[in-house]
Amino acid sequence: MTTLSDALLAAAAAENAAVYGYSLAGARLATPQDKATARAAYDVHRAQVEALTEQLASLGVGASPPPASPVYVLPSPVTDATSARATLAAIEESTAATYADVVAAAPPGSSALLRDAALWLQSAAVREAQWRTTSVPFPGLVGRLPS
Repeated sequence: MTTLSDALLAAAAAENAAVYGYSLAGARLATPQDKATARAAYDVHRAQVEALTEQLASLGVGASPPPASPVYVLPSPVTDATSARATLAAIEESTAATYADVVAAAPPGSSALLRDAALWLQSAAVREAQWRTTSVPFPGLVGRLPS
């Protein structure tokens, strides 16, 4: 089982990757509405890195996320608006998965953290559905549940 600090570190890493992905894929989006949606999501992901850093600091375990990498491997090449939307959906799926891990690793009695992590997972799932234009059952757990 993943420790809470490991789950939070993984979520911060996914958020840093999301910031990078949005900066790259956002430029390939076709409509002003999609670009505005991507910009808003980019801002959310940047804020999430800060929130996760604060959450880690509050644990008092001495863990803090490493600085963002200068480049990340994207889930798929971004060549046009369609591939940009697919990449952004995959990025949100990935961040949702890390928040599912945070929920699973949260100790009993940590209701504020559970609430925050569940809301972060929900937010990622909503953004994923916007980019994919469909929703998936059990966001953050796609491909992780036994069949």
